[in-house]
Amino acid sequence: MLMHLFNSSDFEHSLRRRRWVALGLLAVGITGVLCYLFLIHGSDALPDFARGFYLGGASGICLGAVFLLVRVTYLLSNPEARKKAKIQEQDEREKAIINQSFQFAGLFTFFAAAASMFVLVAVSYAAAMAVLGVMIVYAVTWLIANLYLSKKL
Repeated sequence: MLMHLFNSSDFEHSLRRRRWVALGLLAVGITGVLCYLFLIHGSDALPDFARGFYLGGASGICLGAVFLLVRVTYLLSNPEARKKAKIQEQDEREKAIINQSFQFAGLFTFFAAAASMFVLVAVSYAAAMAVLGVMIVYAVTWLIANLYLSKKL
């Protein structure tokens, strides 16, 4: 879905930009794996779940980047598949489904975070403040996006 930010009228040019994004994500993932291997793996400074987070997060980013890179490379090398993907991406029904899915996911996440605050305040003040921070970032991001898009569209 992030790739919709990289759409342009020239689909092939858009795919080339997506390839650079995939390579950038792969570099981030490899950096995370290297940090895990050389800084965290043998260290007792972090608890087990934090070390697992580094390895799992970095591995997930690497796998996602490789998947994106393979798909974009395939589309760039196969004109028939590229044409089919372009038609699918430009389909108005598909765009509406994606936009509504994002709206629902955003609202659900925001209200779930608000509900979790009732539990977190009693359990952990730091966790409650972290969730509140995420809610504030979400609200500010929405406001900025709304202002920007109202002027652009």
